[in-house]
Amino acid sequence: MHIELQRCFTLIDEATAGLDEAGATTRVDGRWSVAEIVEHLDRTYTGTVKGFERCLEAGQPRASAPTLKSRLRVFLVVTLGYFPTGVEAPAHVVPTGRVSLPDLLTKVRMHLESLDRTAAAAKGRFGSGRVMDHPILGPFTVDQWLKFHRIHTRHHQKQIVERRRRLEAGA
Repeated sequence: MHIELQRCFTLIDEATAGLDEAGATTRVDGRWSVAEIVEHLDRTYTGTVKGFERCLEAGQPRASAPTLKSRLRVFLVVTLGYFPTGVEAPAHVVPTGRVSLPDLLTKVRMHLESLDRTAAAAKGRFGSGRVMDHPILGPFTVDQWLKFHRIHTRHHQKQIVERRRRLEAGA
């Protein structure tokens, strides 16, 4: 598995280790529970798989032309690793809250492996150019997609750690 995707799994696995189902499904301050955060991440991985598959089926990239605004956003997030807070997730990656944490961890591993395969196929077919758009940030290359997923996972891993800390403190 690509190192960026392996890191995604490690971040999630380490952040959720030993968490029981009650702790995994408890919301803190009305925000997503740990399980919901993991489900959100899993939905982003499967969304990227579907996007790569669409490009491969079409035989061409599905990326728009980058704008100055999208270039700046990609630079801030993918190059510098700055992940802004307070940005609402697109509807298709909002969690349902109906999947148990153990099931989610199994799905995450499986979907990251699928993402690894489709990313390799897309890079082999389309090279290092932009392949498809991120719904908020703009067009990405395959490598930028993989790095984005690691940065995005790290962002949410920090939230998981904070949720656990607050739950253990009795918040």
